[in-house]
Amino acid sequence: MIDFLSPGWGFVLYPLFGCCLSVLLTRVCIRVLPRLGYVDKPGGRHIHEHAVPRGGGIAVILAFFTTLGFYALHSPLPESRELLARLLVPALLLGALGIVDDRRELKSKLKLAVQIVVALIVWFNMDCDYTILGWPVPWFLSLALTVGWVIVILNAFNLIDGLDGLASGLAIVSAGCMAIWFLPAVGHVPEAMSMLILAGTCFGFLRYNFHPARIFLGDTGSTFLGLIFAITGLSTIDRAVTATSLLLPLLAIGVPLFDVVLAIWRRSARKLLDPHSGGIMDGDQDHLHHRLLRETRKQTTTALLMYLIGCGFAAAALLLLFLRHSTLAVGYILLLFGVLIAIRQLAGVELYASARLIRNGLARPRRGLLINLVHPFIDFFLISGSYMTACWTVFGTAGNPRIFLCAFAPLALLLCLSGTYRVYWLRAGVNDYCRLKLLLIVGSILACLLLFLLNYRTMVQIHGISLRQFISGSIIFSALNVLLVVGERLLIHYAEWFWFRNLDLQCEVPDRQRLLVYGGGLNCRVFISTLYCAQKSGDREQIVGIIDDDPVLAGLHVYGFPVFGGSRQLGEVYEKQPFDKLLVTTRGDDPEKMRQLAEFCRRHNIVLSKLVIGEKTVVQEDR
Repeated sequence: MIDFLSPGWGFVLYPLFGCCLSVLLTRVCIRVLPRLGYVDKPGGRHIHEHAVPRGGGIAVILAFFTTLGFYALHSPLPESRELLARLLVPALLLGALGIVDDRRELKSKLKLAVQIVVALIVWFNMDCDYTILGWPVPWFLSLALTVGWVIVILNAFNLIDGLDGLASGLAIVSAGCMAIWFLPAVGHVPEAMSMLILAGTCFGFLRYNFHPARIFLGDTGSTFLGLIFAITGLSTIDRAVTATSLLLPLLAIGVPLFDVVLAIWRRSARKLLDPHSGGIMDGDQDHLHHRLLRETRKQTTTALLMYLIGCGFAAAALLLLFLRHSTLAVGYILLLFGVLIAIRQLAGVELYASARLIRNGLARPRRGLLINLVHPFIDFFLISGSYMTACWTVFGTAGNPRIFLCAFAPLALLLCLSGTYRVYWLRAGVNDYCRLKLLLIVGSILACLLLFLLNYRTMVQIHGISLRQFISGSIIFSALNVLLVVGERLLIHYAEWFWFRNLDLQCEVPDRQRLLVYGGGLNCRVFISTLYCAQKSGDREQIVGIIDDDPVLAGLHVYGFPVFGGSRQLGEVYEKQPFDKLLVTTRGDDPEKMRQLAEFCRRHNIVLSKLVIGEKTVVQEDR
C-alpha cells in the first residue's frame, strides 16, 4: 500500500495542494478585488487593452503560506518551522506595502524605505556571516551586501512583471531550478519543499494570469516572489563563499536579474547623456519583454521565449552544480561565452547608450578627463584581481594581507610615480602603450622579487608551495597585469573604431542614405573614423561597402567593410547592393575616371562627392 504521508510523496502532494488552493483563491480574487478598487486600467506604459484586476499576489501569498504552514506542522524537521518564521515576518510587511501600493500607487522613495526595512529584518533573522576566499566578511559589509541583494531581487521580479504570465512563469522555472539544487543537499529539505510549493502556487495562479490575463500579480505578488527568492538564494550561498555557490542563485533567477541590471545600466547612461531624462526609478518600455514583443507582436510567443531564456539560465546553473566537483573550469568558460552572447544579442539598447556616452567623452576632453581620474582606481582593481587569480591558482586561497601588500605596492607606486596618469588615454599613441606595457612588466618583476625575498619562506611553511609553483604564480600575475591594464585602455580604441559603427546601425534613423566609398586608402580610414566616431545623433549615412581599383583588395575586408571590386564592376555592384551616394576618397585627380563616375551617377540618379583633405594658409609670413 502506498504511504502518501512519506517524505517522498510530500514533494508531490504539498505542491499539488498549493496549486489547487491557488486556483481557488485566485478565482475569489478575480471577483472580489475589482469591487475594492484593485483595477489596472490600460494606458501609459501598460500594454493591456482593457481593465484587469490587480493584486492577485494576495492569492499566491495565502496559498503559499497556508501550504507551507501545513508542511511545517507535519514535518519532523525543526528547520521547516524556522524557515516558515524566517519567511513570514518580512513577507507580511512587504505584502501589506504591496496591497496599499496596488490600490493607491505609493511614491518610489516610500516603497524603497520599506524595502530597506524588510531587508534589515531578513539580515537579522539569518546568519549572514560569510568568508570570501578565506577572509571573513565584516558584519557591516555583510549587512550592506544583504540589503543590496534583497532590494535588487525584489525589484527584479517587479520590473519583469510587465507581460501576461511572465513573472509567475519565470518564478516556476527559477523555483524548479533551486529545488533541484536543494534536494541533494543535506539539511536543505525545507528550502527544497518551499521552492516546490512556490512553483505549485505560481502554476495555479498562471492558469488565470497567462494571456489573455484575467488577473495581475500586482506589486503585492511580484515583490513577494522576489522576497522569497532573495531569502532562499541566501540559503544557497555557503558560509565559505565560492564562485559556484554565488553563481547558482544568480543564474536560477537569471532573467529577472539580467533585466534589472540592464534597466539600471540603460537608465544611468541615459541620465548621464541627458540630465532632463528620467531617473533610475522611472519606468520605460525597453525591458527585455518589451523588445521581444516588438519583434513577435504576440504576448504568448514573447512569454514562451522568455520562459525558454529562463530555462537556459537554469540549465547553466545546474551545469555548474553537476560540474562543481569535476571539470568546473569548463562550466565557467561556457558560462562566460553564454553571458557575452546574451549581452551582445539582448543588450543592444544599453550598448548603444553606453557608446554614445563614451563618444561624448571623446568629443569633449573635459568630460573625458573624468575617465582619466578613475583610471588609477580601475588599475588598482585589476591588479588586485590579478593577484587574487594567481594566489587562488597556486595556493587555493587568497594568501594574506602581507603577501597582497608586497605584490600590490610596487606596481601601484611605479604607475603613480612614472607619469602614467598624466597621459590622456583617450588620445594615447603607440609609444604610450609600449611604455605602459614595459612599466607593468618591470613592476610585476619587482613585486615578485619582493615576495620572494620577504615572504617565500612563509609561503612554503604555511601553504607548502614549491619554487616551481611560485614561478608559475609569478608568471600568471605578471601576464594578467599586462593583459588587463593594457586591454582596458585598448578597449576604448576598439570601441571607437568598431563598436560605435556596429551599434550606430542599431539606432533606428529613418531614411538612411546608403553610401559606397571609392578608394580604400588612408583617406577612407579618416572618413570612416569621422562618420562613426565623431558624428552627431541623427546622421543619415550608412556605408554599404568599398570599391578599389587595386586588384589585391578585391574580395577582402578593409576597415571592417567588404571590397566589392574595382570601378569597372560598379554596375554589377549597384545591382547587387544599391546605393544612394558615391564618395571618392582617392588622392589626386584623374579627370577620365571622375568623368566615368559622374556619367554613371547621373544615369542612376546617385549623388557623387569627393573627399578633400588639405590645409589652407590663414596668415602669410612676411618676407
